Amino acid sequence: MAATLFYSRLGCELLEPEEARYAEIPRQMLEQGRFVTPVLHGDDYYQKPPLLYWLVMLSYTIFGVHDWAARLVPCTCGVFVVLLAYWWGRRAIDCTTGLIGGLILCLSARFVYLGGMVAMDAPLCLWVTAALALAHLAVTEKRLAWWLLSALACGLGVLTKGPVAATLVVVPIGTWMLLNRQCGRFRWKWWLLYAGVTVATALPWYATAALRAPEAAGDFFWLHNIVRYLAPFDHEKPAWFYVPGLVAGMLPWSLLLLPMARDWIWRWRGSAARFYEAGPNEERTKRALKFFVIAFAWCLLFFSLSGCKRAAYILPAFPLLAMALGTYLVHGMAVTHWRRWVWGFATVYVVLLVASLQLLPEYHRRFGMRFQVQEQADVAVNMPVVCLPKRWNSVSFYLQRGVDVEKEESLAKSGPALVFVKRETALEGMLHALPAHWEFVPRGGQRKNVAVGVIRPKRSESRHALPEPRP
Repeated sequence: MAATLFYSRLGCELLEPEEARYAEIPRQMLEQGRFVTPVLHGDDYYQKPPLLYWLVMLSYTIFGVHDWAARLVPCTCGVFVVLLAYWWGRRAIDCTTGLIGGLILCLSARFVYLGGMVAMDAPLCLWVTAALALAHLAVTEKRLAWWLLSALACGLGVLTKGPVAATLVVVPIGTWMLLNRQCGRFRWKWWLLYAGVTVATALPWYATAALRAPEAAGDFFWLHNIVRYLAPFDHEKPAWFYVPGLVAGMLPWSLLLLPMARDWIWRWRGSAARFYEAGPNEERTKRALKFFVIAFAWCLLFFSLSGCKRAAYILPAFPLLAMALGTYLVHGMAVTHWRRWVWGFATVYVVLLVASLQLLPEYHRRFGMRFQVQEQADVAVNMPVVCLPKRWNSVSFYLQRGVDVEKEESLAKSGPALVFVKRETALEGMLHALPAHWEFVPRGGQRKNVAVGVIRPKRSESRHALPEPRP
C-alpha cells in the first residue's frame, strides 16, 4: 500500500522552488564531478548538508538524470518509514499494534504528500524515526548493538539536515530514560558511545566544509540553524501553525485523539481502569505508549517554538503520532471486531490512491514547468537562455544546461535569447526596456505566471529566421 501510494507520484513534475533546487544541485554536482561541496549555478551551496544530494546523485548514476529519479529517493524513504513503524510497533508491543500503526501512517494523506516531496524532510524523517525506534528498543531489551545503530541513524540525520536531527532524538530518549526506572544500566558511558558514533558519522564532511569555506560553515550553523530558529528572517508563522495540518492531514485517524484525551483525563482522575488493559504485556504497552507520546510532544513543541516554519518540517511527528494512535486503538479501545475497520482502511486507501493518480499529477502540471521547458529544447540549443526576474531551477534542470539571470535593460546587448519571464510586472518591464527595433515572440504553451519566448531583432531587420513554434 505504501509503495503504490508513494511511487504513483514518480511521474509528477518538479515544483518550484524547493523541489527543482534540490534536484538541480545534485545534477550540477554530478556534471562537475564535485562530490564534497554542493554547488548551484557555479556557487558553493552550504545551506544544507549533502546526504540527500549524494542519494539523488546515486539515483542519477543508475537511472539517468530525470525528475522521477530525483523523486525516487524521498518516496523510497517514505515507504521505509512505514515499514519501520510496523517493525517498531511489532517489536515494542505486538504484531497487531505494529500493523495498525503502520496502516494509520501509510493512510495519512499529508504524510504521503509531504513525504513524496524532493526535499530534506523525508530522509530526515526516516533517520529520526529509525534513531528513536532503535534507541527505545535498545533500552527496553538492553541491546548495545541497537543503541549504536541508533547513534548511526542520528548521525545520518545530522548529515541530512544538521543538528536538528540530534535535538529531535536525544531529548525524548533522555526524558524517557529519566522517567523509566528500568533504565539504570544506561549510564553516561552509553551516552558517550552514542555521541562518539554520531559525531564520527557526520564530522568528516562538516570538518571538510569548514576547512574549505570557514565563512560558509559559520553561516550554516549560525544563520540557518540558530538565527532561523530564534529570530526568523523568512517563513514566520504563529505557534499553532502545525496543529491544524497534523489534525486535518491525518483524518480520519486523528479523530481518535478525542477519546484518547478523554481516557487520559479519566485515568488521571482514577475513574477509568480500562485504558491500559493489555493483558500480560500491560507494563510494556504503557512504557511504549509513553515513549511515543513524549517523542511526539517534543517534536511538535520544538517546531512550534521555532520562528521559521514550513509545512514539511513537522514530517517526523507523523510516525510518532501514528504509533500512539495505533497503540490506543488496539489496547485502549480494545477493538475485537475488525471487519468495519478493515473496510475503513480499504476505503481510505482507495481514495488516496485515486487522488495520487488523478489529482496530484494535475496539481504538479499546474505549477510545474517540465512541458513548458522541454518544448523549447530545439531553440535552447542555439542561443542563450535567460530567466527574469529570478532563475528558475526547473529551466536549467529540464534543459540540463546553465541559465542566466539578466536585467531588463541588458537583455538586447548579448543578441537573441530564449527568455522565461514572470508575467505582469517583470514582463511589462522587459517589454518596456527592449529597444524599439527588438521584439518578444511568445513560443509554445504559456503558464499562468511564466511567459516564454524569444527576444530578437524584428523580422525585417533580422538576418536569420528562428525556428517557429512546434504545433
